[in-house]
Amino acid sequence: MDYSADQSRPAQNWQHQATAFLARCRAQMWGKHKEEPLTWLHRAGFSLAFAQDHYLGWNFRSMFRKTALWLGEERGDEKYYLPRGLLLPWIQEQELLRLSILSPDGSLLLLEGSATAPMVSGKGPGLLLTLSDGDAFRLIQEKDSSTAVMAVPISPQAASIDFSDFGRIRLVAPANEENRAILAGLRERGRMAEAFWLPDKGLVGGILDGDLHPSDLSAMARFR
Repeated sequence: MDYSADQSRPAQNWQHQATAFLARCRAQMWGKHKEEPLTWLHRAGFSLAFAQDHYLGWNFRSMFRKTALWLGEERGDEKYYLPRGLLLPWIQEQELLRLSILSPDGSLLLLEGSATAPMVSGKGPGLLLTLSDGDAFRLIQEKDSSTAVMAVPISPQAASIDFSDFGRIRLVAPANEENRAILAGLRERGRMAEAFWLPDKGLVGGILDGDLHPSDLSAMARFR
């Protein structure tokens, strides 16, 4: 099942700009000033091998670009914000579909123009469901071959997703009212669903703040 094929597929000009930006940030991440991003990767628990295999990059300084170049001339003189931090690209069949930036404090920005459809890594039958690309990438590193990770950036989408390809579903998200409603909705639809509740700042933010321990990730990312 292709969860990325919907009306929110990125436009060609967005893909061109985002792909070039990602390439520059990947080169910067492994360049002569790599100490900062590599130290941060270690703090957040990302391995160097995972960062290389999944095409992560690092933007060294926040910047503004012309929104018209990314999203079309109708956006006029608007500015397009690219914050400092770790680039998380969803790439399928060698095509960049979505790009998020995880700031050094663990907050996440989904770049406007990205595909907003749910993205999946792995086949299951177990499924780790998250609402943050930052948390999703961290879970992808931890999961085993019998578990998939799905990132749903727009939470109401969860009510309409076909989960028939999966068995057990574990929602990995902060314990707020909206996310508890998602869990209840899954159970009402007859899904075998459970939750691993995160701190308000999410998985990566929780690790950086010391609210989560690496052993917590093994517990949340693997079905027993």
